Amino acid sequence: MKILLAYDGFQHSKHALEESAELAAKGRAAVTILSVVPETDARGSKSGGHRWLAPHAHQDVAVAHGYLRERGIEAEMKIAYGDPTEEVWKAASEGGYDLLVVGSRGRGALGELVLGSVSQGLVDDAPCPVLIAGKDATVRHAPADSVR
Repeated sequence: MKILLAYDGFQHSKHALEESAELAAKGRAAVTILSVVPETDARGSKSGGHRWLAPHAHQDVAVAHGYLRERGIEAEMKIAYGDPTEEVWKAASEGGYDLLVVGSRGRGALGELVLGSVSQGLVDDAPCPVLIAGKDATVRHAPADSVR
């Protein structure tokens, strides 16, 4: 099984990391950890270089990689740049993953309506089943056309 873990280092994505570790340990799955640096988080230098560089992205992915490695789980690390929903969807589509694992802040229906949500956006048009890991609950969503 191939798992794509969308990870940004915040608490909600740590729940996704824990779920990915549990699934991988049970099923001998390979995990790819993907962190997406949104353009709004990009940092520029005075000379205009280093566009799309978020100083914490590499560190976040390395922390998740270390967490999995400590549990004997192989993982690949990737960083993408752009809109998080688009980049995670693109990686899931192109990588032939069996499962996409994302965290949820648990903002509730009103929060998602007003603010939008990466996890909700992925569920709506996922190329594979999505597991949304939250603090109090984990939900699995399998798109109708994702039967493999």
